[in-house]
Amino acid sequence: MALTLDTLKQAYDAIVDRGWSNVSLTDIAKATDMSLAELRIQLSSKYDLIGALNQQIDAEVLDEVGAITMEDSARDRLFEVMMARFDALEPFKDALGVMAMAARSDLHLAAQTRRSIEKSMGWMLEAAGLSAGGWKGAFRRNGLALVYVRTSLVWLKDESQDLSATMKSMDGALGDAERWANSIENASFGAGFDQVRDRMKNMADRARAARPGGQRFRGDAADDQGDEAHGDEAHGDEGSGDDALSAPISSPSP
Repeated sequence: MALTLDTLKQAYDAIVDRGWSNVSLTDIAKATDMSLAELRIQLSSKYDLIGALNQQIDAEVLDEVGAITMEDSARDRLFEVMMARFDALEPFKDALGVMAMAARSDLHLAAQTRRSIEKSMGWMLEAAGLSAGGWKGAFRRNGLALVYVRTSLVWLKDESQDLSATMKSMDGALGDAERWANSIENASFGAGFDQVRDRMKNMADRARAARPGGQRFRGDAADDQGDEAHGDEAHGDEGSGDDALSAPISSPSP
């Protein structure tokens, strides 16, 4: 017996009833009307339920948004894809809430969830017409995973029928990610290297001007402080820490 969405719903209901730390493979077998031998063919451990669910949800979302309009912006396409994912996950919300709490103390659960989410985000990017390959794809997968986790925290508490709070959170998270993506794609990396090169040259010049015995001029300390302040200002221009967490997910500039 394959682990279909219906079968997985039964397994995840057992998690709600028993709790993640207490639910056993025997509990899951009973909930799904499978023998342990049949369950063993499907799972190596209960942690495999994470990937099994994400795989089924990926397929459902890909089928749902197969005719997505590519004329829309990358942000709008991702919004449609990700909201379709939350719609598909709605029957599993209670169990996922239980697992989210358990992941705070179960590091293996947290790690398995992170890896599974990152794989799924690659498929979500492809569904939205964005490549998940190469170094840009890696940034996009990680960025979209952060968007997904950030929005999930709101979705787990969103009891409205239209998921209005979830949509608002998703829109904001995608906006942050889009701004960071644009800043990366439009940034002059050469300018950054020029600043580093100039600072190293200034340090070398001051070293050559040092007095015998290695003592430097008094003005050198002030110059260093000025350089550090200038560096801090340059870092400030790069955007806030929250924006930096949302890696590039928008389509590359032509």
